[in-house]
Amino acid sequence: MEMKKILIFGGSGEIGSGIVQKFESENWSTLCVGRSKLKTKSYLSWDPFKDIHKDDIKLFSSLGPFDSVCWAQGMNLSDSIYNFERELHENLYKANVTYILESLKFLLQNKLIKQPAKFCVISSIWQNLSKENKLSYSISKAALKGLVLSLRNDLAKEGHLFNAVLPGVINSPMTRENLTQEQISSVKNATQFNRLASLEDVANSVYSLCSEHNSGITGNFLNI
Repeated sequence: MEMKKILIFGGSGEIGSGIVQKFESENWSTLCVGRSKLKTKSYLSWDPFKDIHKDDIKLFSSLGPFDSVCWAQGMNLSDSIYNFERELHENLYKANVTYILESLKFLLQNKLIKQPAKFCVISSIWQNLSKENKLSYSISKAALKGLVLSLRNDLAKEGHLFNAVLPGVINSPMTRENLTQEQISSVKNATQFNRLASLEDVANSVYSLCSEHNSGITGNFLNI
């Protein structure tokens, strides 16, 4: 039986690494894509905003086609209207939203996706919520709701399924770096689970949407 393949943009990050581990544990072939070089066999350095060369198409073709694609890349930024900077805002939107559109268009135009395929975007609970000093980040994540719903419609004719996973506060080094212990405890104690969601919870959710277990869920947003 042919090994299934998933392409993971941002696979070197905290969430991306967890997704890679989950799919590899289920005997999937994984390819991680980023804009910087890493010394690992399954990592490809590629930037969809640069001019596309024939060599890019040839390289992806030799590694694909892919059964599933997950976007776990992106930027974070803390700002408010009082210190808003247009250039930073536009760079963040480019990383969190336009990156997905450019890379997906490249994959579809060059027939690097199997039919049907499954797609998943890692968004955030801040897609639907707001807090102080998260202006640009929240706007970029809110835009992903329109992206997922639109692509759900556009890709339906080919049978593709397109969904998003929205992690909350995750038990991760980044959380411990950005939140105080008091803030973390407050989140943990907010429900009777008395724990933060884990990277494994996120990876399991992506797997459920991108594997053969998903046969009819599309345009949905799974809160973790």
